[in-house]
Amino acid sequence: MSKMRDTIITVYVDTQKIIQLDKKAPQDEIMRHILIGDNHNDLPKKDKFTSSIREKTKLAWVGAAMHILDSDQDFVIIKKIIVKKKKSMIKIYDSKRGAGSTHKDGYVGKAKKEDEEEYSIRFLVSSGGEEKVFKIDPKIRIV
Repeated sequence: MSKMRDTIITVYVDTQKIIQLDKKAPQDEIMRHILIGDNHNDLPKKDKFTSSIREKTKLAWVGAAMHILDSDQDFVIIKKIIVKKKKSMIKIYDSKRGAGSTHKDGYVGKAKKEDEEEYSIRFLVSSGGEEKVFKIDPKIRIV
């Protein structure tokens, strides 16, 4: 893990391939066209991803078209971060206070070392004039 405290979680999407899927495609099928990683040496993966971070860390979720040179009109926008626990350690800033409509910002509230939590990322993919929204379920772990 790097010494940097703040965390940027990036969802890299093969926009041209994922746009061919049905919006309700199974998670494993969606993950075939995604790499997700962060700036703390949690290397991008195509399967269940866990970001290892410190408590009281600021968070940012961003989307990126994986092959932007081949499809420079394609883009990925993080629409929503959905926490699954009522008392989640993940706190999301209101879009008026945070990033607006291009990505999402938040932070880790009270948490203990080794706490782990699954959440959902809902993201919009635009490719070839078509738009679809997909969802993935990564995790955050406190180290």
